[in-house]
Amino acid sequence: MEWCYPARNHDARELRKYKYAEKYLWGIDFETRAAKTSRALMLIAGDGHTNIFGPDVSSLDPRTWYESASGHELMQGLRKARLTAKKIPENETLKDEDEAWIYFDELKFDVILTNPPFAGEMKDRKMLSRYELARPALKRAKDKSPKEERDVLFIERVLKMLKPGGRAAIVLPQGKFNNSSLAFIREWILKKGRLLAVVGLHPNTFKPHTGTKTSVLFVQKYTAKALAKIEKVKQEVADACPDYEGQIRELIAEHFYLVDVPEEKIPEEIADLMAESFSELELEPVMDDETGEDEDLGEPERLKAAEGQPSQEDLIVEAEEKRDALKAEAIRVKGKLADLASDLEALQEQHGMEIKAVTEQWEGTKKELQAHLKPIKAENKAAVKRLKEKQKLKQRTYKAEIKHLEKGIAEAEVTVKLLSNKGKLELMLEDSDLIGTLKERWIAAEVAKRLDYPIFMAVSERGGKNNSGDYDFMVDENGSLVEFPEGHPQEGQLVVDQDLVNYDLTAEDLADASKIPMQKLCVAEAFVRFAQEQGFDFWEVG
Repeated sequence: MEWCYPARNHDARELRKYKYAEKYLWGIDFETRAAKTSRALMLIAGDGHTNIFGPDVSSLDPRTWYESASGHELMQGLRKARLTAKKIPENETLKDEDEAWIYFDELKFDVILTNPPFAGEMKDRKMLSRYELARPALKRAKDKSPKEERDVLFIERVLKMLKPGGRAAIVLPQGKFNNSSLAFIREWILKKGRLLAVVGLHPNTFKPHTGTKTSVLFVQKYTAKALAKIEKVKQEVADACPDYEGQIRELIAEHFYLVDVPEEKIPEEIADLMAESFSELELEPVMDDETGEDEDLGEPERLKAAEGQPSQEDLIVEAEEKRDALKAEAIRVKGKLADLASDLEALQEQHGMEIKAVTEQWEGTKKELQAHLKPIKAENKAAVKRLKEKQKLKQRTYKAEIKHLEKGIAEAEVTVKLLSNKGKLELMLEDSDLIGTLKERWIAAEVAKRLDYPIFMAVSERGGKNNSGDYDFMVDENGSLVEFPEGHPQEGQLVVDQDLVNYDLTAEDLADASKIPMQKLCVAEAFVRFAQEQGFDFWEVG
């Protein structure tokens, strides 16, 4: 990284920029315009266009890399630069996409900066099965088509593309940080890396394209040494983990004869997981494009929305009636299937009685009896065969209908249970993964207490844009626009009114950020100060 260090003169600095960009900067994008724009900007800034790959190269699915020329260039580039965690054999041709996840699942980048698309869902079950963060979606979908938001998958993909000790900055919707139903995402992140910082961006940051509130997540991937330390602490605290399964059984038993288990009787950690697992996902706040504020329903709309809403008791009764109706229908169809078997048994019994009657009344020899019965038995056998053939279609229809009804009954049972705390607790007992999650969370919380570390938190109050998405520029006391002074790297450009970085500070100023006056600190410089105070190993000044 020596090419990043400050140089003594302009030419030396430009040469270092050029060499650094050419060797160390990589970019991947699926969208044509983004890839072309990146190449153009890198050419202008210092010829770092060599390792910009796209379009049609999806960061989320390395199988797509086999489908385009740019994707093949990316694979060869990663191989040449030795950026794959798993070494690619010399004789590997990189033509079989089934090998994609073997060679390109985990990479070894030092730093990743990304602003993944917030909108859109991924629905490819085969691809989703490669992601730990997609497991809840796959579980919810059962035999239906699964779906997970792209930005959720990007979080996991970014961590897997980092080398141990590598760092990432990811722009994410604010909901990913505070929605209770998405706690599993935050838990997964904390298992994989150290959370360095969360910086809330101004609502106008991405206007006019979107007014979604966003934050930047800064995380450092754990090294093997750090993971081993965490695992050791986990083992030390695991034996003290509460018996959550026993607690839930006791709660249900104590309220067996009551309509429901009161919420105040349910331990907080169990209640939190219930809310997360059995509630609809919280929606992102709808932003007003003009004000940037969350839209909210007025009193009339709230009253209107509340009108005619059935009570919980009504919902339970309705769900139970639907379930019971399905059960009754299943009994009826099973009866029809049983009737078919009874008809066949009756025919066979009738044939047996006929043979018995003929045999009992026969006065000839045994050989003559056998000869007489042979065509009768043949006809009986043919009659049984005809009846079986006739019944075959009905049997298939009834069995398919029973299978469908039994599936509906199981879903209806779940629906009934989802309408009460007692039912949700029963569902938790039926799901070993949820009991496991309770234990993992308790252990993680205990580990966090022992390995407590500070996290940098900041919020941008001046985003540099107005509500229309136009840049806000600084003005002096006379109302004139302010430009960067002569000799400044951005000489002649208008100064944007923002608080993310102070462009007036130099590398020398940052060598010891504790000496920077508070009035000159923006978010970036405050983080540098924090990094130096915490002794982060990645912070070096040359």
